[in-house]
Amino acid sequence: MGHLPVKEEKMGIVEPAKDHAHIMPELDGIRGLAILGVLCSHGAGLSGLFIGPSITLADKLLLYAMVPLWGGVDLFFVLSGFLITGILLRTKTKDHYFSSFYARRVLRIFPIYYLVLIFTVMLGHFSAAFVSYLPQWTNWKVSYFVYLQNWPYFWHGEKIMGSVWGAYWSLAIEEQFYFVWPLVVFLFSEKVITRICLIGFACALPLRVLLCQYYFHGAFGLAQMTTSRVDGLFLGAACAIYMFKNKRPVPMKWIVASFGAGTAIMGYIAVLHHHELAGTAEWMTTIGITGFALLSVGLVAISQHHVPSVQRVLTLNWLRLLGKYSYGIYVYHLLIFLLFGKFLKSSLGGHVHSTFPGRILLLCFEFMVVFLVAKFSYDVYESRFLRLKKYFKAA
Repeated sequence: MGHLPVKEEKMGIVEPAKDHAHIMPELDGIRGLAILGVLCSHGAGLSGLFIGPSITLADKLLLYAMVPLWGGVDLFFVLSGFLITGILLRTKTKDHYFSSFYARRVLRIFPIYYLVLIFTVMLGHFSAAFVSYLPQWTNWKVSYFVYLQNWPYFWHGEKIMGSVWGAYWSLAIEEQFYFVWPLVVFLFSEKVITRICLIGFACALPLRVLLCQYYFHGAFGLAQMTTSRVDGLFLGAACAIYMFKNKRPVPMKWIVASFGAGTAIMGYIAVLHHHELAGTAEWMTTIGITGFALLSVGLVAISQHHVPSVQRVLTLNWLRLLGKYSYGIYVYHLLIFLLFGKFLKSSLGGHVHSTFPGRILLLCFEFMVVFLVAKFSYDVYESRFLRLKKYFKAA
């Protein structure tokens, strides 16, 4: 990994390095796959288009195919662990190691996140209808502003995070990782960090099983806790450390084993607990997360082997474009889905909404609106902050 470029990352979003010879376009494609999975999962499962008394067999099959794509978040976690660990390993001996890392994270992450939080709080203040889509309790609202919202302490007995901010639990996990991990990398050797990653990965599943058995009982809130999603972060970090130390990609036999184990886990759930494909419960929130993490790290690792067929897919222009704007897409998409559902479906729906092709058309329209908003935000608003990162380089 020592030959890889320094890039800036959030939810797998990476700004290209200046050295174009070392740019990894395949990771843009992986980010594109990850955000496409999240959009499909939330679009099918949360939009309400494919749920109701008039749904057909096609609707049900679509739900079974698309809802499990929430595993795209685990692909983002693997990317975060992989890229951030690589950055930290390459800069840990340089001046301004901590200040550079945190300043650049802030410039990439905070602007649109806090923009949406403040905008929706203000909207809730003026709209009694909208306030019901925000967290009910004040301390839970405040927790979002300090990235602690995914801890049940703030949920007042609820077993799942909801609201228009509901998807931001994953941002909290990444921010908590970003806060702690630079110190871990700074203090310990690559060998010790690798042990931390492997032990953490090994402990994550048993802890999820215990929490599922004694508290969550299959509720998706289990999957929203930091301790429940470290699988991908640790596997991505371990992959980065191996490449940094050995100056070569992870051995193909390990990648095959990772794909094999992940496929076996997801196949087991699909065959014996197929109802969880459309209605996530205890199997998906326990071993399912392990399966997603193993598949995700396999994809990231094999991308570094530059297999021609894999490279052709991961470097598709449209997929890389999705990856470029994936952070904005993630931050804005639930808000846009909600506004679309409340204010536009009545005028755009009608007879179109009553048919399966019509529902697909409306879903694609939602995706297009989300993409255009994210692109506009990046080009007009976020880029102004990103230009400031040149003042915060580790040297």
